Amino acid sequence: MGMVDIFKRRMKVFTLAFVIYLDYKALQQREKFMRKSKRAALWERLHERNAKRVLSLMIELEGLWVKLGQYLSTRADVLPNAYITLLKQLQDSLPPRPVDEVCQTIEKELGQSMDDLFLDFVKAPLATASIAQVHRATLHNGQEVVVKVQHQGVKTIILEDLKNAKSIVDWIAWAEPHYDFSPMIDEWCKEAPKELDFNHEAENTRTVFRNLGCKGNCNDRNPANCVDVLIPEVIQSTERLLVLEYMDGIRLNDTESLEAFGVDKQKLVEEITRAYAHQIYVDGFFNGDPHPGNFLVSKQAPHRPILLDFGLTKLLSSPMKQALAKMFLASAEGDHVALLSAFEEMGLRLRLDLPEQAMEVTSVFFRNSTPSNEALENMKSMAEQRTKNLKVLQEKMKLNQKEVKRFNPVDAFPGDIVIFTRVLNLLRGLSSTMNVRIVYLDIMRPFAESVLDGNISKGPALNAQWINDTPVHSDVEAKLRQLLVELGDADKILGIQVHAITNWCSITM
Repeated sequence: MGMVDIFKRRMKVFTLAFVIYLDYKALQQREKFMRKSKRAALWERLHERNAKRVLSLMIELEGLWVKLGQYLSTRADVLPNAYITLLKQLQDSLPPRPVDEVCQTIEKELGQSMDDLFLDFVKAPLATASIAQVHRATLHNGQEVVVKVQHQGVKTIILEDLKNAKSIVDWIAWAEPHYDFSPMIDEWCKEAPKELDFNHEAENTRTVFRNLGCKGNCNDRNPANCVDVLIPEVIQSTERLLVLEYMDGIRLNDTESLEAFGVDKQKLVEEITRAYAHQIYVDGFFNGDPHPGNFLVSKQAPHRPILLDFGLTKLLSSPMKQALAKMFLASAEGDHVALLSAFEEMGLRLRLDLPEQAMEVTSVFFRNSTPSNEALENMKSMAEQRTKNLKVLQEKMKLNQKEVKRFNPVDAFPGDIVIFTRVLNLLRGLSSTMNVRIVYLDIMRPFAESVLDGNISKGPALNAQWINDTPVHSDVEAKLRQLLVELGDADKILGIQVHAITNWCSITM
């Protein structure tokens, strides 16, 4: 890609972003002077008009923009239906790359001819995505495989798209401070290039395969936390090529086939959610891209979910994993003190002391999913809550109307949380797309509890984090911690209960 092509690509992206922004701002101003009866129809036409613009440009540019469109197409819980309907097209295959180009890449990566490599190679691709194209093939030993081949020149395109996306996000944050997605795009800029190395994806696939106990080898100490999913085994990989075991499955958007095979969509999405709860809270290593295109459903009963594409993954440290579990349980219990403690442990800092609003934010994270037909009601409810929160913020901080619009309550947002929240949003969008209702607090709770239980059961001698490394607020607390460390090192603690009243405390052991 030459400099002229890069400049043209950049101009197309920025021009569309500016046009869409002005289109929405114009209607916001116009609706103040029109009857309520006309507003809904105007907004619907506006959404449809801009959704078409977005889809057209994403198909033209491909690269990172297709991945963004795939993500947006799953957010049926919050996005207008016009966007969901049109962007769903990006979950299907894009226009295929020439098979000669694909074969050329395969032979270059593996150093052998196609005839030497495969007994049979199907020229028609199974799927064409933003980064790679997938073909079915048969090895000389008779094994059925899929061959994932990276598009030629896609690395340059992806890196350029990341720069453009970063610039757009910075501009939006300046124009509309409440929509500051800088932490998200910063994390994406750090993680997305890793997807371009298929050796990295191969190792990620093997790791998740082992962690989830695929092929019936569940190693979890708690049998209730075992999950029933399938992941294809890795056969071979290079930087630009990945050969995987072939698994015959049904795409999630193939409604007719799902019904014909009698697939229980509720059970299916619940098992996918359990698999992600295990990855996040138990393993601390999870796939960050659970959009519908990255799942299949096995045709054989009990119709297990097949997890695909582990290019974008996230590894959590033990303290971060425990902090996320603590945040989840604090949200489930409505425990404001534990929630703020979890925020502190994970490095999430707020600019104001409003624990009730912090609780509301996490409750939004873990709220029950809703079918797509409730998306409009969802959006209205969240907009109303946001208005209430802004009013509380304005009173608390004594800000005028202009200041409150530009106030960002988050002082620090750790990168580890970005992919975590992305996964929760994608899972919520998946359940909405499948028209099922998922109670995340019920499904994820056992996994989050097992993390904290496991941390305690290891004992102080084996677990350096058994006392959280949080700031000490008094001499009494410092002495108490030192006592606990000494007792723990001597392995003399079976359990601890601390009661603090004004200036004294009692310890029961």
